[in-house]
Amino acid sequence: MSDFILEARHVSYSYGSGEEPSLKDLSLSIRRGSRTAVMGSNGSGKSTFFLCCNGILRPDEGQIYYDGQPVTYRKKELLDLRKKVGIVFQNPDMQLFSASVYQEISFGPLNLGLSETEAKREVEEVIQKLGIAPFRHRPAHALSGGQKKQVALADILVMHPELLILDEPFAALDPSHVRIIRDMIQSLGEDRSMTVVTATHDTGFALSWADEVILFREGQVLAQGTPARILTDRELLSKTSLEVPAVIQVFENLQAAGILSKGLPSPKSFEQLNMYIKRTAHKENTHGT
Repeated sequence: MSDFILEARHVSYSYGSGEEPSLKDLSLSIRRGSRTAVMGSNGSGKSTFFLCCNGILRPDEGQIYYDGQPVTYRKKELLDLRKKVGIVFQNPDMQLFSASVYQEISFGPLNLGLSETEAKREVEEVIQKLGIAPFRHRPAHALSGGQKKQVALADILVMHPELLILDEPFAALDPSHVRIIRDMIQSLGEDRSMTVVTATHDTGFALSWADEVILFREGQVLAQGTPARILTDRELLSKTSLEVPAVIQVFENLQAAGILSKGLPSPKSFEQLNMYIKRTAHKENTHGT
């Protein structure tokens, strides 16, 4: 078993003859059991790369490796790969096609050959986990955008993928559904049995959630590393139209004002920043008395 569940080596892809390649000699690796945020401006190649990860697109050049083995494009091997690599598309309407939510989620398990009893057990579990029960019998096309995202995620999770890819899961959602989907993603892969890759523009989320960040720019990997290193590098972020996370900006301002020590490591969240502030205030109060 490879340490890396997915690797791309010198991958290039173009959607048509004479068009600018969407991927250009792209190389990266995703560690098994990790949480990875893939970031970059629109058109940087993130979605195209994801479609190469489970064989929907075949690279013009280079090779995708899954669990150390090169991806092949024979029907049987592709079907096996797609059982292991699940993608939740940015637009859930591309994914949902059944009449009701329950039928939608049960389609995958039944298609795998599970009995109706087994499929029902799997579907009930994921419906309860993702809070879908209130609209389980509604037509999928009648749901709100946020509800469709929940169902699209359930569609994939009920298949128990080894690698879950989420393409812009917060796109076009209202704030309440952003919180719902964010909480769902936060809980995924907590036991590290599933590898999760998320494309997002939300640097604050990536800082608090990810083990690694990969920056895409013009179909190539601009940088790959820890969130603390990548998301505090203003020069790198400016090249990908991203901003330093708000919590880092506030933290640096507090350091510059002498309120927080220069030696503190960068916080991953506002909760951690608030802890720094409370500790500092407590020390000052203690010394003052």
